[in-house]
Amino acid sequence: MTRNETIFYFSLGIINIASGILDIEWLSFVSKPLLMISLFFFYFQKVKQNLNTSDKIMLISLIFSCLGDTFLMFQGKNSQFFLLGLGSFLLAQLAYCLVFSKEGKRNFFKRTPFVIYSITLFYFLKASIPKDFLLPIIVYTLAITWMGSQAVERQTNQKSYQFVLIGAILFIISDSLIAINKFAFSIPLSGLWVMATYIAAQYLIVEGVLLGRSTK
Repeated sequence: MTRNETIFYFSLGIINIASGILDIEWLSFVSKPLLMISLFFFYFQKVKQNLNTSDKIMLISLIFSCLGDTFLMFQGKNSQFFLLGLGSFLLAQLAYCLVFSKEGKRNFFKRTPFVIYSITLFYFLKASIPKDFLLPIIVYTLAITWMGSQAVERQTNQKSYQFVLIGAILFIISDSLIAINKFAFSIPLSGLWVMATYIAAQYLIVEGVLLGRSTK
């Protein structure tokens, strides 16, 4: 992405994080969906002249990410919004998996850290997760573990590989913080850490995919 696009995106992120810390609800509700909308627009602008299947899947992932962000904004009013947000991000993760898998080569040993981490975190949280949430959490954990595994197995140029892998790891960290804060214990300034890692994750994944695409 261009320098101006990057500045715009991270400025939106700073506004969103600040609005959460300062408890300015209307500003948070406006800025949060705009994050993924802006990434969708920037990505589309780069690929519209030669739109391929992977590009379409990337755009779909950003749409579901935006829906996930929107649903999670209302989870305090009704717990069902948490599940709707989880479902939306599940579809976003599966879309990322499809994109990454097109460039992947199976390597069990590279996957191992993601599998070990996910199993460890799940068993740490298991006792605290309500029964109604247990199955959706298991399914989502499998999806995000798969996403990380596909990211680490990509065969592409070094910069694209590093961007996407770091983005995937930050995405997993962000989701982990959400789960720990919701089901285990309260994390000080959780909104700051969750959004900071999430904002960086989505940017790095999108930029990394674009960098890989430019070398094909």
